[in-house]
Amino acid sequence: MAKKIRRIRVIRKKELPKAKKIKIKTKRAAAKRYKVLGSGQVKVGSTNRRHLTGHKSRKHKNRLRKGKLVRKENMTLVRRCLPNSF
Repeated sequence: MAKKIRRIRVIRKKELPKAKKIKIKTKRAAAKRYKVLGSGQVKVGSTNRRHLTGHKSRKHKNRLRKGKLVRKENMTLVRRCLPNSF
């Protein structure tokens, strides 16, 4: 007698959905305070300019008009707040 061939039923596992890449959100407060330059440096405005300026000299107030660059020690904090800017 001929042997009966048993068919093996292949059960396919359902394909798992691909893991979604989590988008990192920008801290909006930081985005309003900092501006990333083309060189990768970050520009920030001066502090102590808003009020109590009556006793400050004109020279001091003129100097506060200019923006400043964020120091290297603080760059890691800024990069964490602005992940999509670099």
